[in-house]
Amino acid sequence: MSKTWSVLKNEFINTVTRRSFLLTLILVPLIPALILGGIALLGGREATDGLSEIFQPQPGSQLPEGFVDQVRIITDMPEWLSEEQLIRFDQEEDARDAVRSGQISAYFVIPTDYLTTGNIRYVREDFNPMTGMTTSGVINALIQFNLLGADQERFDTFQTPIIVQSFDLSPEMDEGIDMSSPVAFYIPYGMTMLFYVLIITSASLMMNSVAKEKENRVMEVLMSTVKPNQLLTGKILGLGLVGLLQLVVWLGSALIMLRLGGNTLQVPANLQLSPVILMWGMIYFILGYLLYATIMAGVGALVGNVKEASQATFIIILPILIPLMMVGAIINQPNAPLPMILSLIPFTAPNTIMTRLVVTQVPFWQLLLSIGFLLITIVFLIRAVSGMFRAQLLLTGRKFSLGSYIRLLVGKDIPATEN
Repeated sequence: MSKTWSVLKNEFINTVTRRSFLLTLILVPLIPALILGGIALLGGREATDGLSEIFQPQPGSQLPEGFVDQVRIITDMPEWLSEEQLIRFDQEEDARDAVRSGQISAYFVIPTDYLTTGNIRYVREDFNPMTGMTTSGVINALIQFNLLGADQERFDTFQTPIIVQSFDLSPEMDEGIDMSSPVAFYIPYGMTMLFYVLIITSASLMMNSVAKEKENRVMEVLMSTVKPNQLLTGKILGLGLVGLLQLVVWLGSALIMLRLGGNTLQVPANLQLSPVILMWGMIYFILGYLLYATIMAGVGALVGNVKEASQATFIIILPILIPLMMVGAIINQPNAPLPMILSLIPFTAPNTIMTRLVVTQVPFWQLLLSIGFLLITIVFLIRAVSGMFRAQLLLTGRKFSLGSYIRLLVGKDIPATEN
């Protein structure tokens, strides 16, 4: 036990005293705090609206566009369409001259055979197919308005034929996320990214530590005084405490900033993170870390150097990337079948559960079931990887391959010909 404690203390102290770790620990919550303070000083909602406009597509030209109606179907101009958007020209030559003189940026031509072909022409000096796609909505709406007899009510009904009102039969569930706030999407997305970064970086430290000690021949010295299982336990616990420290500091800072700056950022009430999030966050971080750190430890025990270990990382982290790639679907429908399934799969559960907890109330049975599956998987992996942590593998490097890794996990030896 004393040797395990020595390994744990050594890993923890060596990691937390690194300048890069301390800078990351402090700067990650400090930068958002400074941004929040700047938004508050600049005027709250106005600054928030200005920040959200950064992510909105900017119009490529402030000049209006024109149209030439050769078939004479545009008889009325709706009130919502001003001449700053579309200018009528009787002849195409007039529209072409207006483009050349800089009066308009482009023009549409509705030809005489439009009613049979449905084709119109888009003309501009610097033609760009993507620009035509983004501006054709105005002329499309104008034509629809006139084809519907210039009846505004009929046009509105045509544009939005149905309005779906959703009702949840489970009254204990939250109604969901209010997307009216410009930061409504980024809070749950940030939670997903936070857990991805924390789990993977902490687990990668484990793999790099083992691989580096093997490459530098430090492992030979350690193996003379410490048993492989003591080494595995000490490293996992020591680096786990490092990750837990990061989680408490970063997530705790996020809770405080949302409490103090919720009004400034116009954060919806159902996105004000509660201390319960921190509690579940600690639980799922510990479980997610144990899962991936154990897997990474097995990789570190198998490979011969840090470079090869880094190359193998991508294969290992693929499952935890799935919630990150599907975060939009999880946020929009947190209680749909897909997020629920991802919550029960051990390799995707930590990210998915934490994202769902931010936007809705996850059923307690799902939380317990996902924790149960995680614990079973962790116990299996620890027992399997403990078999890898033996002198034969720790003192001799091999090329990493997924096949050999799986063989060792299930307790089979690697053939002598495989190097």
